[in-house]
Amino acid sequence: MREEDIKAIWVKPFVRTTIDPDFDHKLKNILNRQFNPTTPNTVWVTDITYCYTLTGFVYLTSVMDLHSCKIIGRRPF
Repeated sequence: MREEDIKAIWVKPFVRTTIDPDFDHKLKNILNRQFNPTTPNTVWVTDITYCYTLTGFVYLTSVMDLHSCKIIGRRPF
């Protein structure tokens, strides 16, 4: 590496800074694993993901209706 003038890149390890010890007790399972609702617009699910582009990261959020399994809203930011 020294002969080719190649240097390693050190990546700082992830450090968790905020920990809420009561977070798990505040969550409620309102679906109760029933992922097939009988009427539309009663259960929506969301997801946020990111895509790497040449200019940087682009975050994409989407909302899906579980009855029709169609994306009803999306927004890149």
